Amino acid sequence: MKKTHFVSIICILILLISLVYTPALAQTDEDLPVLTVSTSYKSLFSTSEQTGMLDRIVKEAFQRIGIKTEIVFNPTGRSSEDVNEGFADVEINRIEGMEALYPNLIRVPEPNMVMNFVAFAKQDFKIDGWESIKDLYIGIVKGWKILEDNTADFPNVTIVPTETELFTMLEKGRIDIALYCSLDGYEQLILLGLKDIHHLEPPLASRNMYLYLNKKHQELVEPVAQALRDMKEDGTYQKIVQETTGHLKLAPKKIGQEQE
Repeated sequence: MKKTHFVSIICILILLISLVYTPALAQTDEDLPVLTVSTSYKSLFSTSEQTGMLDRIVKEAFQRIGIKTEIVFNPTGRSSEDVNEGFADVEINRIEGMEALYPNLIRVPEPNMVMNFVAFAKQDFKIDGWESIKDLYIGIVKGWKILEDNTADFPNVTIVPTETELFTMLEKGRIDIALYCSLDGYEQLILLGLKDIHHLEPPLASRNMYLYLNKKHQELVEPVAQALRDMKEDGTYQKIVQETTGHLKLAPKKIGQEQE
C-alpha cells in the first residue's frame, strides 16, 4: 500500500513539472515577442508582403535574436515621429543623427546599407555638389531630412508627398531634377514606365543608413547590431541584397559596408 502511495506521489509530481515546463519547451515562432517596424518605403526596400530588401534584412536580424517583426507603413514625415512617441518600436532606415531631432530614438550602430543620394534628370546637367544645383528647379519628397536640409535656402524647391508625384513632375518637365536615392529611384522608374530619365554623377551625398529603436528597447541595440554584422560575415546579407535588387543591375557591391 505504501509503495502504491509513493508511486502516486511521483506521478503527481511529474504531471505538475510537465505543466510548468512544457509551454516553454514547446515555444514556437508564434510565441516569440513581436516588434512593430515603421517604414515609409513602398516598393524596393519595403513591400506590402514584407519582402523588400530592408524588410528581409530587418526580419532576419531580429529573428536571430529571438524576436519577430511586423512591418507597417507610415508616411516619411510621420515614420520617425511614431517610433519616437512609442506608437511603433523600430524605424527601418535613417541617416545618422536622427536622435538629435527625436530624443526617444536610439541608433543601432551597424549600418543597414549605404544610400547614394542623386539627382535624376531628363537632360545632362553638369553637377558637382549641392551648390551646383542651387539655381535649378528641384523636387524632393517630404521627410527626407538630408535633402530638405541641404536645399533649405535654395530658391526653387518643390516638396511633394510621394516619389510617384516626384518622378511624374520630372517627366512632365515641371522640375529640372528630382533628388532621391539611386536604388529606389530606378525601381520607381521601372514601376512608372519612365525610360528617358537617368541619374547624374557624381552623387550629391553617400550616407550610411541605420535602424533606430525606441529607447524602451535599448537593451536590443547591441544584439541587433551584432546580428547585422554576422549576416554580412556569413553571406546572408549580400544574398538578400542580390535577390531583391539584382534586377536593377545597379546594386552596389559594398552596399552594406560602412562609409569612411
